[in-house]
Amino acid sequence: MRFSVAMLALASICSVGAAAADAADGKLRLAQSFTVTNCMMVCNAQAATCQASCVVPGTPPTGAATATGNANVSTACQLNCSTQQVACQTVCARTSPSP
Repeated sequence: MRFSVAMLALASICSVGAAAADAADGKLRLAQSFTVTNCMMVCNAQAATCQASCVVPGTPPTGAATATGNANVSTACQLNCSTQQVACQTVCARTSPSP
């Protein structure tokens, strides 16, 4: 959790610095194109499908009133899905037009 917060803070600082540099140049650069947005959405949809497949049924509790247990999430599977999503989005971002 601390790592993701640190990465978010670092990304925010980098984007603010890049925006300030662009403003100093007097150039306006668009963040994304329609093609890049669609590519990112495909990555997100694939990641959602992948993450949904990571949920496995729980084991039935012993001596409880319910017949089934809570679903469990495979951490390794979730991490794999997230890694694939980031790799996919990196490819999308690299195809983005940039000066």
